[in-house]
Amino acid sequence: MSSKKRILLTGYGAFHTHDENPSEKLCEAFSGLEVEGWEVETKVLPVIFSQIPDLLADLELGSYDAVLFTGLAASREEIMPEKIALNWLYSPDRADNAGVKYHEGEALIPELPLAQMATFPVEELTEFLKEEGMNARLSFSAGTYICNQTFFYGLSYSLGQNKCAFLHMPKDVDVKKLADALGRFLVRL
Repeated sequence: MSSKKRILLTGYGAFHTHDENPSEKLCEAFSGLEVEGWEVETKVLPVIFSQIPDLLADLELGSYDAVLFTGLAASREEIMPEKIALNWLYSPDRADNAGVKYHEGEALIPELPLAQMATFPVEELTEFLKEEGMNARLSFSAGTYICNQTFFYGLSYSLGQNKCAFLHMPKDVDVKKLADALGRFLVRL
């Protein structure tokens, strides 16, 4: 049995008007890393609202020591660790890859609070990325699209048993540099 900690890093494939998704490329770069003390796993998720809850449940997120969801935020210029996941789904202007839009907002899990906080040290990660020469800024909203849905379900399914967060990235991010930096940050945890 391995004494290493386990991390799961996820990304997404192409969606909307984006033929490439840097979070998928980050998964590729991260999966090849040797991180001291860590067993690295990656998973590319579909950009389909209806599939996210069951896929995340099947991943048994509570069995990981850390879960870092990642996704593209094309309108942002910085790498943005997210602090808050909202219990809300709303996407009137952008469909998922199955063509589904949510014209009226709705709670993801009605019996849970309106928001949950990241359990991963996102403030420290933000500062570390800056020290590594990357353009990074802490964010307090993962939006109301599929990234936020994944983040909220991820926190709910992890049950506070691990370090869990979401990391948004711009489309022109250097995924190799980011993957290497994330690996070095993990060694500190």
